[in-house]
Amino acid sequence: MAETSLGVLGVVKTFLPSTAAGFAFGEAALFAVGPSLTEDAILLTAATVASGRAGSTGVGVVAACLVFTSVLISLGSGLLLAAMVMKLWTKVGVRLPWLVGAMTGASVVVGAVSTGVLAGILPPFIYIAAQGFLVLIVYSYSNINDMTMALLIIFTTLYLSVVYGRMGAIVGLFVTGLTICVLCALRKALTERLTQRQKSNTGCQLLERIFFYSIFVGILGFSVGLGAGEAGEGSKAEVVLMLQSVLWVAFLSAGLLGAGLGTVATVGLGQEVAGKVAVGAAIMSSLALRAILQWSVSLGTRSSMGGALGAATAAGVSLGAASVAAKQVFGSRNSALIVLGSVVVGAILAMRGVALTATLLTTSELITITLVGAGAFVLGAPKSPFHTDVNLRRGPLTGPELIKGIGMETVTAAAAPIGAGALGAAVLGTAALGRLGTVGVLVAILLALGSTLSGMIGKSPPTTSSHRD
Repeated sequence: MAETSLGVLGVVKTFLPSTAAGFAFGEAALFAVGPSLTEDAILLTAATVASGRAGSTGVGVVAACLVFTSVLISLGSGLLLAAMVMKLWTKVGVRLPWLVGAMTGASVVVGAVSTGVLAGILPPFIYIAAQGFLVLIVYSYSNINDMTMALLIIFTTLYLSVVYGRMGAIVGLFVTGLTICVLCALRKALTERLTQRQKSNTGCQLLERIFFYSIFVGILGFSVGLGAGEAGEGSKAEVVLMLQSVLWVAFLSAGLLGAGLGTVATVGLGQEVAGKVAVGAAIMSSLALRAILQWSVSLGTRSSMGGALGAATAAGVSLGAASVAAKQVFGSRNSALIVLGSVVVGAILAMRGVALTATLLTTSELITITLVGAGAFVLGAPKSPFHTDVNLRRGPLTGPELIKGIGMETVTAAAAPIGAGALGAAVLGTAALGRLGTVGVLVAILLALGSTLSGMIGKSPPTTSSHRD
């Protein structure tokens, strides 16, 4: 059995990364419970004014898109920096696995936290422009036609669902049902057409992803429409509750997202290196959170939250890497439960034993955080779909090249929240400006449509099939 074969040293090597990862995630989750963004008077005032025109739900959707964009950009930047550090150590000739692993984990934290902090230090328009520039650079390594098509669908779905929501619950749901029937027929026609073509070498399975995005974004958009139909009823208390809910979901999701991608990135490094990555990321995450708390007044609310979200994603990477390192213990139910218990103990110790803040957690919040931490750890289990070698768009990769590829894919994925957030802002503008706001939304849709058509029209089949990402 696994428990008898590990030995004392093996037990320590297994439990230490797991406990440290749970501790780092517990500390990061504390930032989701405090006042956070609601302390920013300017932001709260602007959000309250917008909620009076489009409802607090509309403000929540826009805030969620922008927050998740920050999470993805931070995580992708952290992975890219980690890949760069690994390549540097290889060129220097360092052959110490513990040093390479620890520095790789620490680099994920440095890249993620520093990127999140910049979100508040830089003026909003400069930060958004920098995000767009970074995504465009990464586009050169991705399939831009697939991404622009995904953005087009997100634009169109969110806008139509908002329009349907403004029609009212009954009429809107009826029209939504008719639209779904049309989309199902269109999907069937497109599927039959695509099966007759040569299978793409990217293996992106875009149709499946498109319909998942459409369902998710459509639900959000319909809620925005219903909220926009009740102009004037948004209050400050509703906005505060909405922003707190967005951050609560974002922090927990950041841990899960980091654990999933962290598992994929470290599964090819081996158990020993993965364990060092977990410890390095956990220690640096805790130090980064303490630095953010110490300098929160100077950094400002937005920078503090951006940095804390980056630390949460890095703590998730630590959880995934620790689970990869603990691969052997999953051979026994008892040893697996003990390791999961170490993750829970680490999280509880961070939230109750040596908590960074004086914020008191309710019982439900404490249970939720511990369950999410344990669930994120399980994502790295041997039978998890994340615990496998993956083929990115450039083929099978390993080591720093794999981490670099996942980082670029993560940054590219941030383009979807950027587009949805921009459209959500345009929706709020529509509620406030009427036809002028509608024109802005239509222009965004036409731009996305033009980008997609420019990549689809005028290319011969051999050129398309030989495209290199």
